[in-house]
Amino acid sequence: TEDIPLYIETFGSIETTERKFSFPVTVDTPLTTFEDIKTMHKELTEAGIGKLNFRLVGFANGGMYPTVPYKLKWMDVLGGADGFTDLVQYASENNVGIYPDFDFAYVTYSEFGDGMNLRKYAVKTIDDRYTSRRMYDAATQTLTSDFALCISPSAYEHFYDKFSANYSKYNPVGISVSTLGTDLNSDFDEDEPYNREDSKGFTVEILERINEDYASVMVDGGNAY
Repeated sequence: TEDIPLYIETFGSIETTERKFSFPVTVDTPLTTFEDIKTMHKELTEAGIGKLNFRLVGFANGGMYPTVPYKLKWMDVLGGADGFTDLVQYASENNVGIYPDFDFAYVTYSEFGDGMNLRKYAVKTIDDRYTSRRMYDAATQTLTSDFALCISPSAYEHFYDKFSANYSKYNPVGISVSTLGTDLNSDFDEDEPYNREDSKGFTVEILERINEDYASVMVDGGNAY
C-alpha cells in the first residue's frame, strides 16, 4: 500500500584490475552511480511503487572499502560531489529518502590525511594487539574476520566532528551509520581502557548528536542501548 516504504541498498564503486598497454592497473569501477539511483526511482515510480528510500554503501572515501569517515570525498566515477548535490536536490523535489552509509566503528583502509592514527584510535586486545571485526560463519561454525579494524568508541567524536562539518555542506536529510546500531567494542588499551558499558555511553552520545544534526538516521539494526 501507499503506507509501506521500500528500502533499497545500493553499492557504489569497487577497485578492479584492467590492462592498459598490456600492464595491469587498478581502477575504480562503478556499480551504481548517482544517476542510476534517479533512474531506479523514476522506473519504480512509474510502476506504482512509492515511498522509496535508498541506502548508499561505498559511494565515498574509497568506495566499498573506505577510509574512516573524517574527510569526505565522493567517488568521481559515480558522479563526484556535483552528482551527489544533484541527487540531494532531486530527492528533495521528489520526496525520496537518501541515506549515504558511513561506518564509525570499523575501518578497512587507511591513507595519509584521513585522521586515523592506529596507536591512538584503534581498539587494543588484552595482549596489546589490534583487533578486527569477527563474524560467525554458520557453514564452518567458526568466527571469521573481514579484516576491518575496530575503532575505539572514545574516538567517535574525533572523527564525527570533522566529518559532519564536511557532510552538512550538502544539506542532506538522511544518513546511515551502519554498525553504530549493533556493535559495542571494548578497548583494553593500557593508557585508556574502556569496557562495553563505557562503549555504550560513547555510542549513545554520538547517536544523539547525529540525531540532532540530521532529520532521519538509519542503522544496520537497532539495539536498545
